Amino acid sequence: MAESLANRFQDLCREKQLAATHQRLVIYRELMQMHNHPNPEQVFERVKAELPSISLATVYKTLHTFIEAGIVREVSPHHGSLRIEPNVVWHPHFLCLQCMSITDLTERELDYSALKDSIPAGYRVEQISTEVRGICGHCMAKSDSAAQA
Repeated sequence: MAESLANRFQDLCREKQLAATHQRLVIYRELMQMHNHPNPEQVFERVKAELPSISLATVYKTLHTFIEAGIVREVSPHHGSLRIEPNVVWHPHFLCLQCMSITDLTERELDYSALKDSIPAGYRVEQISTEVRGICGHCMAKSDSAAQA
């Protein structure tokens, strides 16, 4: 798998006209193995095991480069901290308002035609995102057990 991931990274860098550096490969590989919409600090913690001299600033810069190139997506930027979505295929998210966890929801066919028709002339849509907000099952269970105590 590591070789196919490295090959995928090489192809993406070629397609996006980015230098395929070793640091970028390590960050990409770790990010693709994280399925919890990590923040840069979480990526940094995993990457520094292999690259002890890497800085948090380098991780941030690399993640922003990946976002700008379309290699990964940013999710919930309005929640205070950058969160990364390794899966660039569109899908909705559930955001827990207590623990701020982000959970992928099963993709469903949504009709955005009315929304697209309402975009003013001269505007260009870059991305459409769907986010459902509420309390996740883990937080609900903690709340229920605290209420019973």
